[in-house]
Amino acid sequence: MSEKRSLRYGIFGAMMRSIPFFGRDPLVAADQVTDRALVAVIAILTFLAALTASAAQLTAATAMRWQVMMASEVTVQLKPQAGRSIDADIVRASDILRGTGGITSVKVLRREESAKLLEPWLGSASSIESLPIPRLITVQIDTRQPPDLTSVGKMLSDAVPGASLDDHRTWTKRLGHLSDLFLTASFGALLLVVMTTGLTIVFATRGAMAGNREIIEVLHFIGADDRYIAGQFQSHFAVLGVRGGLLGGGAAFLLVLALKLSMMFPDGLPFSGISEMPILDWQTVFVTFGVIMLVGIVAGLASRITVYRTIGMLA
Repeated sequence: MSEKRSLRYGIFGAMMRSIPFFGRDPLVAADQVTDRALVAVIAILTFLAALTASAAQLTAATAMRWQVMMASEVTVQLKPQAGRSIDADIVRASDILRGTGGITSVKVLRREESAKLLEPWLGSASSIESLPIPRLITVQIDTRQPPDLTSVGKMLSDAVPGASLDDHRTWTKRLGHLSDLFLTASFGALLLVVMTTGLTIVFATRGAMAGNREIIEVLHFIGADDRYIAGQFQSHFAVLGVRGGLLGGGAAFLLVLALKLSMMFPDGLPFSGISEMPILDWQTVFVTFGVIMLVGIVAGLASRITVYRTIGMLA
């Protein structure tokens, strides 16, 4: 039984050594303490990088949904005017809106609904009954063939004194600017984390080469190919990078899923713009594993470049 197990492990080991990425000779001595510490550092850096990238992706997707929602809906506000019937003005404004091309639906909010919108600032609806509360009309527009909102707003103001149309254009621009600013900051933070990972691998590679300096010098002077020496270090640190990346990226992925669940129903109420998003989508998976692969590639390249530069000093 032991002979079969040894044969099986021998065949498996030969297969693994036949793969360039895993076929590493013991040139780089494995240091359990150092390797574990390096994996922990890379895992922390990958966690921060994946969390930053996922937050940027989530922010961009949410901002896009909000912009689409704002672009497909406008609000008409009618302020009570002395000597005029607010109900007659609402009917007049609604007729104008329904007769305008490019408008798909018109909904008049009741006075109680308008008062409820003001509760966070003015208190309960019963305490503001005597106030001249503006009446609101929500209008859904066809985004493929939208009407000329400037002309619609002028038509309303001419026909109904105190009527104004809010197309949310200002808020949409501000939301777009904030989203772009956050994406730029997130990209900068991701770049800094990747650079820090590369520098960590550089110092780790130099330490490993210092511990194997005599072996490297002998191999170099007897004519060993620099690519062979660099490949051993690259494989070693790329494996450590991917291992740490999987730990950190997996933790970030689980945290993002937990945050999505908590943001969907804060205080038991769905959060508009996020509650419609799926809990698990391909973009989150792509971003997370993209960061993991990026960390592994940076680890391997940083190690290889460091080895070439160090060997060049020996020439």
